[in-house]
Amino acid sequence: MAIILFYRDGYKLVETPYLGMEHQSAIAYGNEYKTGYAGTDFSGIGQTWDYIIIHETAHEWWGNNITTKDIADMWVHEGFGSYAEALYVECTSNNATAIRYLNAQKKKVKNDLPVVGPCDVNCEGSGDMYAKGSLMLHTIRNIIADDDVWFSIIKGLQKDFALQTVTTSQIENYMSKKSGKDLSKVFEQYLRYKDLPVFEYRVKSETPFAIEYRWRADVDGFDMPVKATIGIGVREFIYPTTQWQTIEMPNLSQKNFKVAEDLFFIKIKEVKE
Repeated sequence: MAIILFYRDGYKLVETPYLGMEHQSAIAYGNEYKTGYAGTDFSGIGQTWDYIIIHETAHEWWGNNITTKDIADMWVHEGFGSYAEALYVECTSNNATAIRYLNAQKKKVKNDLPVVGPCDVNCEGSGDMYAKGSLMLHTIRNIIADDDVWFSIIKGLQKDFALQTVTTSQIENYMSKKSGKDLSKVFEQYLRYKDLPVFEYRVKSETPFAIEYRWRADVDGFDMPVKATIGIGVREFIYPTTQWQTIEMPNLSQKNFKVAEDLFFIKIKEVKE
């Protein structure tokens, strides 16, 4: 099988006795032409496509067109590569199914070590670089909340850093600049600490319904916006910081209040005092 996709190097699938691996100009392929990952569908969406072909082909962009200078930053290859799987689902199905696929990736995250490893010592970060990296990008897309801007960033990275080696800091700075949002604290928490940010809330009053809320995170001054149900059928941004804030929602009860866990990779904890 041969598909001419990258005209400078070519593109081929080379059958191997193991599942697969990315290589410039040739993908090692051993998925036996099955759908999913060796015939399994971890996502529950009824995966009808060959996981190895999609994921490893994504590395022609994230790994070959753009390559990290240090393997400590390999999340740039694997996080974007895993996110590309969801983009494939979005393109061939719809956004709602892609979100289901992304949320299924949560089962793979261990939160055992930071995603970015120590530099200059030939050391990778956590294997969470795949799923957690993907879910961080999903989170950032929803922080930006403008798909025209989001996809201009994705394409711009490939154009502006083409055939270069990069660092995590370069990717962070580029995405902040192009989005017009300071994403530095988001990157810091998700990449350089092992734990997820925790959205803590406590009920202040039942009638009218009101809560106090804040972030508990490792990064000082963590202030990531997040969407929540603040009215019947109304899901809008709220802006937690590490300090307690209050919001009154007279048309809701506690059972109706929901933070958009499908759009943001976070933990949620009710604090009872």
